[in-house]
Amino acid sequence: MRMHAVLAAMSIALAAAAPAARASDDLPAPVVETVSTTTIVRQSDPRSSLVGIAIVIRAGLDRQTMKQNGLAALVAQTILRTPVTVPSKVQPSTMPLEQAVAANGGSVRFVVDPSDVRFYVEALAADAPAAVSLVRQALSAPDFSAATVRDARSSLMRQLAQSQQYSQYALQVGLDMLNQASSTEANAGLPSLGTTASLAQLVPSDVAAFYHTYYRRGGAFVSAAGRLESLDATALSSLAGALPEGTTTLVSVRVPALHGISREIVAHRDVASPWLIAQYPAPGVDSRDFGPMLVLAAFVRRTLAEIAQVPGVVSPTFASRAVGADYSYDRAPAHLVLYVNGGIGNPTRAFATALSIVNVLAATRLQGSIDEFKAEAAGDFATGATTLETRAWLAAVFAQGSSSPDFLGRALRAIGATTPEDVQRVARAYLGNPTIALVLPRDENPRN
Repeated sequence: MRMHAVLAAMSIALAAAAPAARASDDLPAPVVETVSTTTIVRQSDPRSSLVGIAIVIRAGLDRQTMKQNGLAALVAQTILRTPVTVPSKVQPSTMPLEQAVAANGGSVRFVVDPSDVRFYVEALAADAPAAVSLVRQALSAPDFSAATVRDARSSLMRQLAQSQQYSQYALQVGLDMLNQASSTEANAGLPSLGTTASLAQLVPSDVAAFYHTYYRRGGAFVSAAGRLESLDATALSSLAGALPEGTTTLVSVRVPALHGISREIVAHRDVASPWLIAQYPAPGVDSRDFGPMLVLAAFVRRTLAEIAQVPGVVSPTFASRAVGADYSYDRAPAHLVLYVNGGIGNPTRAFATALSIVNVLAATRLQGSIDEFKAEAAGDFATGATTLETRAWLAAVFAQGSSSPDFLGRALRAIGATTPEDVQRVARAYLGNPTIALVLPRDENPRN
């Protein structure tokens, strides 16, 4: 596609963009305090009927070696499968943490990130004290018996099997490849849950050693949102207190940086259509480029959907999964990812167009007002931060690099201050030479 065609399509996209609804201004700003070596963040919200708590521990992918792929996830899942004692007026019972929290009206789960693992527990306000107590039990004394670790491993393998059946499996494959290629610490780019082969090699002593080495309260965050008056004053600090004192350091596993004009990774999987995923470096939340990148991501997302000519019969929900731009500012390092499902329209045209957009943005100054895209960026950020889980997590992310965990206020101010010149400057600074992942149907290459 020639440059003037791309510019014309961008102009159409700009004119067609609908202003997003602005975020509510009455969302309580988070408050932060430090208890010993742990950061506690609170977002009291009397409008909520729930309490959500994120416990962020420096025990993520960068604490496991290359041979221990999946160990961070296996330790976290073992904690969820650890038997805990459930108080009862008749007779106390014992059951795995997941079931015990569910029996008390709540839920608990975990996510493994490059630098940390975060547990999230949510419950009705009246049930929250009991849920916190149960989580503290398991967190302070996990069961590393062969039976519990085997149960945890089976749970992870079921999750891995299920992930290969969902509609965005190809997208996740591409993201995993890009994360491995772009990570300066090779272990931090490994798949978050490991693989079935790597999990099979891990034994209870590996799980116990990882826990005792890396589950420390130093550098931990406990971030809570919702009806916090239902908890006593020490409930949140008691979660961090379940861990031993001390700090940990990452396992240094360097990987050579990719060089060259073309940086392309290809994989063949059992997918119906080809996918292109392009990854660019992006600023973190404490950078002056944070707001302009949020606006740039909104611009690219809208423009890409317009140019890709998503068929009218495709629902907006499907279209948003098939074509898009995702700014992962909560990940270290941050990235901007563009993705296109070649199953809609002409894949060659869609792929070429996706890469052309960013080149044009870097070379051509935006004409006219960007207010509509600023409104869209603000709306996207605010609507993406409405659940208690997201609010608790973002408050922790924003508190890590500065004294202000007010993620919504900081993002809206950064977006509001963005100019067209900022958008072009950021496009030039970051959208240069992407790393590209192509996930192709397996039958296109029978030898693989």
